[in-house]
Parts: sequence; C-alpha cells; structure tokens
Amino acid sequence: MGMVMIKCPETGRAISTGIEMDRERFRCSTVFFSRTYCGMCAATHEWFAREAWVYESVLANGKAGGGQPFRTGAA
Repeated sequence: MGMVMIKCPETGRAISTGIEMDRERFRCSTVFFSRTYCGMCAATHEWFAREAWVYESVLANGKAGGGQPFRTGAA
C-alpha cells in the first residue's frame, strides 16, 4: 500500500492526499477529481487522478532504496 500524492502548485513540494491505495488499484481507477488541503501553503488544491502518483515507503513495500513513486499517465 502507498499514499496518493500530489504536487503543491505554490511550493512545488509533494503532499499527501490522505488516500491510501496500492499502485495497481490506483492505475486501474477511473478518472476522478478531488480536493486536498495543503498545510504547507494553507490552501485547498483541486486535482485530477492523472496529476497524482502513489508513493510507497520502504516500510510499505519492504524494499531498500527509498520510496517508489508511481505516476499514471506521466510521460
């Protein structure tokens, strides 16, 4: 399992959406729209699934080398 992440448009930093999902389920999910409050810039960001990715930490995926980002539709 990982955490669905988005990029804060104000700071450019990755923020958690609070949605926990595995990569395959996220990849197969329908296109959706959501809002996430960002504590870094104190704003609510609106985003589509194509703008998000799943971040799996070392503890979540059991592999060394840091977290593994996964983006859908990224070129």
